[in-house]
Amino acid sequence: MIHPIYRGRIILVGLVVLFALPAIAAKVILSQHWYQSGVTNKGELIEPTLYFSSFGDENPYQSQSWQLAYVVPAECDALCEQRIHLLAQSHLALGKYQQRVTPVLLISEASDQTALQQSQFSTLNISSQLADKVKGFEYVIVDPLGQLVMGYQLSSDDLVEQSKGLLADLRKLLKLSRVG
Repeated sequence: MIHPIYRGRIILVGLVVLFALPAIAAKVILSQHWYQSGVTNKGELIEPTLYFSSFGDENPYQSQSWQLAYVVPAECDALCEQRIHLLAQSHLALGKYQQRVTPVLLISEASDQTALQQSQFSTLNISSQLADKVKGFEYVIVDPLGQLVMGYQLSSDDLVEQSKGLLADLRKLLKLSRVG
């Protein structure tokens, strides 16, 4: 039989261990990088914060709507034309959010101008400094304040899957946004 004095101490130690053990386990798991935090966005957040105005570029849609922008490459081949077509399809697929988003083409000095001839989209001319910042991205989401929010990497594999990820992210942003 356990003496009552020791019994109280055992209960106290047991309670301390019971409450301290999860905190100690969490500290060890985080410090050893055993936990990989999950992200729900398919695109890449553009950091540091970039604005059109900080590069001296004009954005006629600022304070009006979100922009779903395609960065026109130096050579617009058949794959580029498919991506422009997917831009149109993505805009249509937005459904009730379609009125809040304007699809645009981002054109720099190095962009292929032949892409503009068969496109019905508005174009935004961007400076070479901004073109350097978005180099490596195919699509860019721009908020109504003129901030470049998310970018989507160049990919030649599944364009439809990339478009689905872009739509999911854009819908999430529009649902949570109070601007535009």
